[in-house]
Amino acid sequence: MKMVGPDEIQAWLGQLHSGKTEERREAVRRLGDAGEPAVGPLLDALASTGDSDERWYLALALSRIGSPAVRPLIAVLREKRDPQVRRYVAAALSAIGEDAVEALIRLLGETEEPDVRGFAALALGRIGEPAIGPLSRAVEAGGPLGLAAGQVLWRMEDQGLQALLGAYGLDESCGPLPGSGPQP
Repeated sequence: MKMVGPDEIQAWLGQLHSGKTEERREAVRRLGDAGEPAVGPLLDALASTGDSDERWYLALALSRIGSPAVRPLIAVLREKRDPQVRRYVAAALSAIGEDAVEALIRLLGETEEPDVRGFAALALGRIGEPAIGPLSRAVEAGGPLGLAAGQVLWRMEDQGLQALLGAYGLDESCGPLPGSGPQP
């Protein structure tokens, strides 16, 4: 991978801001390929723009960077109070997928802030199957993290519910969950 400088990164960010669709897609590709050096400028741009289309392209570029973007994205999720910024950060983390799972689960256990927990849970739910095993292990470990992980599994429906039952040593042979069947 060719090293890129700040001037190139800024030029590609400019394309994301004012370019046509094809120019924006090319900028996303180049910023994603630039890797870690582009993470800070992308996050700064994400926090400073109010344009939802631009935020979408910025989140897409961050997701293309992958693992090197996870820790900085988690930091932004913790620190920024703007729910729109948090929404696009969660989208980037969910698009990164499996590489973001452990960091998102740690965040569930470390934060007391409901909004941050909610966005972390949203990202884990979107990641889906790769998050189920680690979430099940968190449930089995118990404590506040286990409760939060159980809520995420619950929201994931089918596979998540099966994993949640398994984490509690139950299976479908136990019958319906209380309150889930017909009421007399």
